[in-house]
Amino acid sequence: MAVATVAALLAALGGALWLAARRFVGPSVKRLHQGGDSGLMHGKTVLITGANSGLGRATAAELLRLGARVIMGCLRREICQAGGPELGPDSSGAGELVVKELDLASLRSVRSFCQEVLQEEPRLDVLINNAGVFQCPYMKTEDGFEMQFGVNHLGHFLLTNLLLGLLKSSAPSRIVVVTSKLYKYGDINFEDLNSEQNYNKSFCYSRSKLANILFTRELAHRLEGTNVTVNVLHPGMVRTNLGRHIHIPLLVKPLFNLVSWAFFKTPLEGAQTSIYLASSPEVEGVSGKYFGDCKEEELLPKAMDESVAGKLWDVSEVMVGILK
Repeated sequence: MAVATVAALLAALGGALWLAARRFVGPSVKRLHQGGDSGLMHGKTVLITGANSGLGRATAAELLRLGARVIMGCLRREICQAGGPELGPDSSGAGELVVKELDLASLRSVRSFCQEVLQEEPRLDVLINNAGVFQCPYMKTEDGFEMQFGVNHLGHFLLTNLLLGLLKSSAPSRIVVVTSKLYKYGDINFEDLNSEQNYNKSFCYSRSKLANILFTRELAHRLEGTNVTVNVLHPGMVRTNLGRHIHIPLLVKPLFNLVSWAFFKTPLEGAQTSIYLASSPEVEGVSGKYFGDCKEEELLPKAMDESVAGKLWDVSEVMVGILK
């Protein structure tokens, strides 16, 4: 058995090395907008949640390059990390970077953040709901919600609703929601949305990502005729710090890191669909759709259930205090 295990590990390592070599000598990341499009987002204001690292940071950097005014919503401890060479003035073209404190695990923080945005910003052209929590141990938000459902769905639900007026007055405008292919393994249990009866961190993450899609589709229906569009995307497998709560055995970690480097997208590659939906003229007027790799993809029937989407909206309004 020991020999077989070693052989399997060596085979996996060899395969990873081969893929890594192909990736190393392969073409560099293709950006959606080149050269002449550097001012594509000039005069537009974009708000991105969780933009201090990973997908959000890559999205912010590229939109700055395209000339956007980018507002990054970050946790207080992350604000000092929100700058950096790739977000500096030399690489941001005509764009402008603004960093504000936002904790999606606190409805109080979401309301304070939105109040500040509404007071200071005359327009909002694009809202990108990017921040997320992935498979964390059971814990609750400040308001007593299960953390993944609270941050990934409820925090963004309240944020979007509070900023809808500004988005409508800035129309044509766009809302972009980041979900995951893992939505396929979730379902909406209205009897236990807070996971107090049973908690499985993988299932609860999938539930929150399914909620993102149902929210997008219901919002698209409610926004018909307003010239505000909303679409949802999955970025694919991306090398970010989102999986910090996943335990990988020490002996396996070097192999995992190599495999992830060979197979997973870089943050910039993973951010391409977010950038596309936020800026491309190709999706002007498109709403309520699900995208991957800058193309529309099909959804499972449970992600298109209008009755579940409507009920989830109504329940969420009560949970975040929009309706008493």
